Amino acid sequence: MQDPRLDRRVQFDERSRAFPIRALLADGLRKPRGFTWSVGQWFDQGKEGQCVGFAWAHEMIARPRIWNLTEQSATDIYRKARTLDEWPGEDYEGTSVIAGAKACKQLGMIKAYRWAFGLDDLRLALGYKGPAVLGINWYEGMMSPDADGYIKPTGSLLGGHAILAFSVNERLKRISLWNSWGATFGHNGTCHVSFYDMEKLLAEQGEACVPVIR
Repeated sequence: MQDPRLDRRVQFDERSRAFPIRALLADGLRKPRGFTWSVGQWFDQGKEGQCVGFAWAHEMIARPRIWNLTEQSATDIYRKARTLDEWPGEDYEGTSVIAGAKACKQLGMIKAYRWAFGLDDLRLALGYKGPAVLGINWYEGMMSPDADGYIKPTGSLLGGHAILAFSVNERLKRISLWNSWGATFGHNGTCHVSFYDMEKLLAEQGEACVPVIR
């Protein structure tokens, strides 16, 4: 049985290709750099399948623009997203990352967002623009970080998850994620993914959305 917390659904709008984050970093001077964006709170979705709402709520309370939100705000984002996604009615679970972006826009939290298409774009976005909401597959090897805090896409595929990427470390070649399963997950609610594994996850209909006007 799929973990009910893993309910990110895949919805890709081809028009998104016209809005790459790389276009805002194309001055020829930007080289990948390590950077960590402060988040400060851990929202816990509990057993509810509202990962998209919670990932976007974490995005909204992170620097560079901090909103004063609560776990109820995360649920509100999720519910709004469900009215904006492409699936009719209510007879389904979860929603998509892009629906979460549209919900935050309608709620007045952001005015524009862009997409990181691939690992290199994501590294640049995290280094210079801000955190990114990821929609990625979630495997057995990602349920519990190892002793060094890493999760790995190994074992059976369990479902899809939306989660915040808030840090990139170029020296250690890793991206750090802020999960919505409470502060007891990993190290204070966070975990790491190697560049190699993140590239794999993004290639599997993964996505990374970055607000650019907050």
